[in-house]
Amino acid sequence: MATDRGWRRTGDRLVRDIAMRDFDSALALVEYVASAAVDYGRRPDMCISQFNRVRLTVANSHHAGITQAELRLAARISSALEGATLV
Repeated sequence: MATDRGWRRTGDRLVRDIAMRDFDSALALVEYVASAAVDYGRRPDMCISQFNRVRLTVANSHHAGITQAELRLAARISSALEGATLV
């Protein structure tokens, strides 16, 4: 399950928080995830806060809870992040 790879379940969402070195590396991470994590038109919500914190959120846009599609997208994001340098 996606929670095994740094994700936590918050209601009907999967959430992952990542601390980066600085704003530039946080922005680069968001851009990298945006290009790598496309799954049948689904994309994660992404937010940079506190200068270097990135929050990735995967949710079902049809309010159907966490389905296999959300788990697959979280796994795709995790796979993309395995090669990235996270600080």
